[in-house]
Amino acid sequence: MRTLLHAPRSRRRSIAAATLGALALVGSLLVATPAQAINDTGTGGVFVPASGRVLDTKVGTGGFSTPMEAGKYRTIKIAGVAGIPDDGTVGAVSLNATVSGTPSAGTLFGRPDADTSRTTMLIYNANTGEYVSNTAIVAVSAAGTIQVSTETAARLILDVQGYYTANTDGTAAGGFVPVAGKRIVDTRSGLGAPKALLAPGKSVDIQVTGANGVPAGASGAVVNLLPINSTASDGYLTPYATGTTRPDNALHYAPSVNTSIQAQVRLSSSGKMTIYNGSSTINLVIDLQGYFTASATTGATFTPGVGRAYDSRATGNTILAKNETRAVQVAGKAGVPVMGSGLTAVVLTLTAVHGGSDGRASVWASGTTQPETTSINFQAGEIRTNTVTVALGANGKINLNNVADATDYVIDVQGWYANPQAPTISCPAPYSAGAVTVTIPTAPVQCTVTVPAATETGAEVDVDVDGTPETATALSETQATKVSVALPATGGVHQIDATIVTNTYESYGSASFQTEFGGNWPAETLQYFPGDGLFGDMSDTLAVVPVNDQLRDYVQRHFTVSLDADGVTNPVLDSGWIATDYQLDPAKLIEGSRYYWRAELSGPTSTSSTTQYLATPVRSFVADAQPVAAECVIALDAAARANNGTVTKSDVDSTCATTTTIETGAEEVVDGLDVRADPGLSNSQKMEIMAAAKSSKVKSKKWQQHDDQLGYSEWQSGKFYYNGSKSWTNKYRGYAGYHDCHVYGSKSNGVTVTPVNCKEHRAGGGKTKSIEDYQIDANVKGWPVSYVKNMTTTCGLTGKLTKDVNKR
Repeated sequence: MRTLLHAPRSRRRSIAAATLGALALVGSLLVATPAQAINDTGTGGVFVPASGRVLDTKVGTGGFSTPMEAGKYRTIKIAGVAGIPDDGTVGAVSLNATVSGTPSAGTLFGRPDADTSRTTMLIYNANTGEYVSNTAIVAVSAAGTIQVSTETAARLILDVQGYYTANTDGTAAGGFVPVAGKRIVDTRSGLGAPKALLAPGKSVDIQVTGANGVPAGASGAVVNLLPINSTASDGYLTPYATGTTRPDNALHYAPSVNTSIQAQVRLSSSGKMTIYNGSSTINLVIDLQGYFTASATTGATFTPGVGRAYDSRATGNTILAKNETRAVQVAGKAGVPVMGSGLTAVVLTLTAVHGGSDGRASVWASGTTQPETTSINFQAGEIRTNTVTVALGANGKINLNNVADATDYVIDVQGWYANPQAPTISCPAPYSAGAVTVTIPTAPVQCTVTVPAATETGAEVDVDVDGTPETATALSETQATKVSVALPATGGVHQIDATIVTNTYESYGSASFQTEFGGNWPAETLQYFPGDGLFGDMSDTLAVVPVNDQLRDYVQRHFTVSLDADGVTNPVLDSGWIATDYQLDPAKLIEGSRYYWRAELSGPTSTSSTTQYLATPVRSFVADAQPVAAECVIALDAAARANNGTVTKSDVDSTCATTTTIETGAEEVVDGLDVRADPGLSNSQKMEIMAAAKSSKVKSKKWQQHDDQLGYSEWQSGKFYYNGSKSWTNKYRGYAGYHDCHVYGSKSNGVTVTPVNCKEHRAGGGKTKSIEDYQIDANVKGWPVSYVKNMTTTCGLTGKLTKDVNKR
């Protein structure tokens, strides 16, 4: 059975005492409003209900058994206690704070660590023996701790209501959905509960889902509890999921007055909560402010923040008159994101400063109908706080209604909820998403990625084109960010991927865009490799390649190789129908012999499902046992023809011979800290690798590949991550140990090597490829020879590396 924190007692206070005690609060209530920039104190995430006591300075819970010392912070362990994970996934904690035993009034502050701004958790009074409670959300430090401080000596109790994850990966309930202020319980009228007083030690069950705009399956609710106490005894309420064990969680209310206390409450599987009344006899009113969904895939994520959004006493403002309603700008102020960023609701500490009379106040979204709800109750002359979660109007404002004689109000920010906003990607007509444009453009197509204003500090958008990173751009915190990217003027399916990534490597919005150029292969000009009538590598491939385009996988190919001039009779090689280029078998070819070959193509086009058929002209090559680059042989032949010369086998072997080598480094086991500190990774890459590392070991492998010819040696190097089920490339170039092209400037002897492209590609089957295209400019017998080659290093799921040169 639960033990009472204290016995019921009479309330002893005076307006004079409250006013004098409040003088100590002048400093803390006049903190300057922060600058426009987002002023968050932690990462965004979703809510997970939990419960447990993490601090009681009277009995030693949390490691302290003496009262809080005035103005001194204490570090409280949060992760690993009260059902809160200790695995780095906690971004913020929702607490119920209770203060008592104070010599004078003061403020309770919280922060994640000494390097972060503090937030106002509650303001307490100096009534002898009285307990003051409020809920607050505080960011959790990387060490899994928070720090708290009181302005006076005090007993401090902290009870957990739940925590917010430090990520948005959809693994936990749940996203937040605000409700436009709705009263769901009033025991005075019988609304939502029996029409009866709630006696000490009694409970009442409340059905939350299935009505009130809350769907079945909701995991929790944000409510404002209003115990209406006409007795001279104070008391406390404990809300919890119906059917579960009642936690040690006390939300204290004062004697002889109405008190407002916000709570975040887990709901049972049937959508119910139970409210236990620990002492005194009360009527109970409950106002709904929002609910948490069943999973993180819907609803808004929470980001803890700090800042002063409004102070009616500040220069230019005035005290609120009796029954006055005032619109207060919150979005874009005090470090809160702007509207249009996905911002839906804010969590505020609402403080009534020296109430002009006994009274109350309500807040709601500007531009909407005022609900019949209460946000805070107070008495004449006192300072009271309550946490309020409220949706914002389309203008980014809330309405504040004062139901009392003239009273000042202060509004501080605890954080905000925002729905993940995906980027939008657009390209000019006719290159729309999903379109096939048969005519290949003559110049790159300029497209635009548009991203809403950021909801967290340090967010960026990472943009890839065809699997190659284009840019990582920091997001504006005040307006949409636009990033221009170009689709290459080459045939094929082109894709733009845009991912919004936080500074802690979590994604909270992504979009993909595909469009296709070309695809009408029967009408396109075709190239043939090796070159017609030239020396050809016996170990190379036969390939039919559309100029500025590619044959799609749905086009089947049938290659035949023969000593007969028709390329078909008595074939020495027959590929059958395949969907790729054809790898020659050197064991069936004789060096120096001339072979004739032909290809048949069959399949649909990108714009028609009707099968098309094409037989290519017959081509020939002279088998060469020396590995040679077909592009070089073709360029050498063209140069000889232009200069009325003749290409010999010696010319080919001395100019176009090629060998490639891969050298690999050690494999390394990688954990999250390794990845976070890795300067060669973009945030989206860190996010992907760290997410995989949670479920399996991730290794990395460094490598170098070089293409060696008589006149040059061209190098590329890189580093792959893999985990046995997925492989990644380090897309950014220019960092030592990452995909770097033209490494060391490479080496040449009378040959100029110029890098053309340094890119990555994600192939099927989890394979990742690093590719360098490079142009060779040489002089052979006085003939200028120029051609483009490429080197490819492929990493498979097991980390095995394979090499290729001039893979078409």
